[in-house]
Amino acid sequence: MADNNGFKKTATMPGNERKCPNCGGTLTYNPGARKLFCSLCGKYKDITKGTNGNAKVESIAYNDIFNSNRASLGDKCKLLSCDNCGAELIYDSAQVSGTCPFCGSTNIIPAASAGSITRPCGIIPFSINEKLARSFFREYLKKELFIPGIKKYTLENLFPVYLPYFSFDSDTISDYLIEIGYRSPDGGDIDYKPRKGTYKRPFAGITVFASSKTQNDLIKKIGDFSPLGIQPFDPDYMAGYYAERNSMTLKHVFEIVQYKITGELNTLIPEHALREFNGDKYQNLRFKTQYKNTNYKYILAPFYLAAVTYKGKKYDVVINGVSGEVACSVPFARKRIITLLIILGIIAAAVLIAFIVF
Repeated sequence: MADNNGFKKTATMPGNERKCPNCGGTLTYNPGARKLFCSLCGKYKDITKGTNGNAKVESIAYNDIFNSNRASLGDKCKLLSCDNCGAELIYDSAQVSGTCPFCGSTNIIPAASAGSITRPCGIIPFSINEKLARSFFREYLKKELFIPGIKKYTLENLFPVYLPYFSFDSDTISDYLIEIGYRSPDGGDIDYKPRKGTYKRPFAGITVFASSKTQNDLIKKIGDFSPLGIQPFDPDYMAGYYAERNSMTLKHVFEIVQYKITGELNTLIPEHALREFNGDKYQNLRFKTQYKNTNYKYILAPFYLAAVTYKGKKYDVVINGVSGEVACSVPFARKRIITLLIILGIIAAAVLIAFIVF
């Protein structure tokens, strides 16, 4: 990845060492088949929890995160440290790559013990393999008219990696004070009167990207995953893959969730109050919200991280590991944009002249 791409972070999640029951070779997760695969004998093995789209992923009560029994190291895992970007990589023992997935450096060395790691509730398995990811990137370039030198771009250092998310559900109760305006019968001035009330609303699936070190807008652009793709966590899905540990605390994430919900309530409460009190306008809204029955899910989501080089500089590429959606930081070609604007200007002028003449 590019040196300034924001992918410098702590990575994590362990898994099991898996042996092929047929030949004893190492099994890795195959996105196409969504099964474990042995590259030596070509045999597949079903994943324990299966790939049922209706599988239920259990939520955890918000306060349960502070219980030590929610932490799990899993089975045999390794911890490496990248001297270049400082990433700590905990990965499945079947992972044999010696390259950091975040900066591309091969200068990684054994690190100290990982300590306790919060076990995810769910995982969204990779659905597309590396070949398909490259294909989606080529299709993306064909559709982008303003990216310079399209034919010259090839993906470099393409890495699959699971990134952390928290998804929250919560019931809210908001006590509010508001001034509701009533228009006079003649349609003139509006008379505002103070009103108070209570607004109740449940919120579900408020999702936050849980990395404080991976601050890259490309991930946010394509990080929309269908809840139907979430499976109960099984380390088999990580066989041969890296994943990032959540580097944002659950408390911090919940503060972000509250900020998002407050933003929605700023619109929902006035709408409710105007209906409740038959008003025409409102002003000076104030409210305080209580959060009840708050639950969360810790989820790992799949991405391909890569880079392309243009005029000697590297630019980030991120590909959604389920949909194949692509986001790229390559700059637009200014000359093409200017040319198009000139052409559109000429067409607009011609239409205007034709309209005046005829």
